[in-house]
Amino acid sequence: MNLYELFQMWINHPKKGSGRRNLDNTDECWKKVLQDIRNWESSEDKNDNDFAKYLLYTGKIRRVHLDLNEVNYNNHYVSWTSTENLEDLYWFNSSCDHTIITAEATKDNPGISIKGFIEAMKSDNKNFELNSPAIRAEQEVIFPLQEKSIISIERILKLNRNEK
Repeated sequence: MNLYELFQMWINHPKKGSGRRNLDNTDECWKKVLQDIRNWESSEDKNDNDFAKYLLYTGKIRRVHLDLNEVNYNNHYVSWTSTENLEDLYWFNSSCDHTIITAEATKDNPGISIKGFIEAMKSDNKNFELNSPAIRAEQEVIFPLQEKSIISIERILKLNRNEK
């Protein structure tokens, strides 16, 4: 599977129910991509260096769950967002109970930027598309759900307005 196919498969997962399947398999794919990024970073080829810079993500990221009772630190690579405004998440509803997990992707433990991949591809092909504008607004970062990277967990409970 090439990098385009991997990203395409990743973003076209089911949005309802249990979500993605085969996380053990995709974990291995993302670990390989990170290894490739490290190789591109140290390559003498400027195009490889630039591509690595597009894909590598460091900084704060958030993962938003609706109706989450407990965080499962399973270390699987999952979707996070780098957007500042959660309202940019097309599926987000601030009037529902939700949990915001904030983590830090670092140089030693980076994320993989889907937005960066799209930008890199557009530098060669201005008409390149991977996902819809609504999904692009998520600014998705692929990063493992691991306890050591978590900065905070905030549970937001909304009262049912029909209750007295």
